[in-house]
Amino acid sequence: MKSLLLFIALLSALTLSSSLSTSATSAANAPRKERALTKFNQPVQLMDKTLSGEYLFVHDDAAMARGDACTYIYKGQTENLNNLVVSFHCFPAQRAKAAYFSVRSVMTLVGTREISEFQFAGSTEAHVVPSSPHSAHIAITN
Repeated sequence: MKSLLLFIALLSALTLSSSLSTSATSAANAPRKERALTKFNQPVQLMDKTLSGEYLFVHDDAAMARGDACTYIYKGQTENLNNLVVSFHCFPAQRAKAAYFSVRSVMTLVGTREISEFQFAGSTEAHVVPSSPHSAHIAITN
C-alpha cells in the first residue's frame, strides 16, 4: 500500500513538472510586444514626420512574423490610435545586448537628425527603420 501511494505521488510530481516546463518554454517562445517611452528634447525626423517631445515605441513580434507593420510610434504615453504618428515594418539587426532603450540616428545632408533604428532594453535585436516608404508597409497619419 505504501509503495502504491509513493508510486502515485512520484507519477503526479513527474506529470506536474513536465507540464510546468512545457508552459514555461511556450511562454519564452511566445511572440512579444515590447514597449518603451522616450523623450526627444531636440527635433528628429522619422520618415517624413518630425518628432519632438514624448513618444511610445511599440514593437509587435507576431505582426513582424506575419510580414505586417510591426512598429507603432505614438505621441504620448499610451497606445491610443488617435495619437499614432507612424507604423511600419522594420528590419531586424543583431546588436550587442542593450542595457536601456536606445534610438540611433544619423545626420542627413540637410543637417537634421533622422532615426535609423531603435533597440529595447535587454534585447540583442535592433529594429531598423526602412530607408523609404516604398521599402516597407507604412501607414503615416496626419
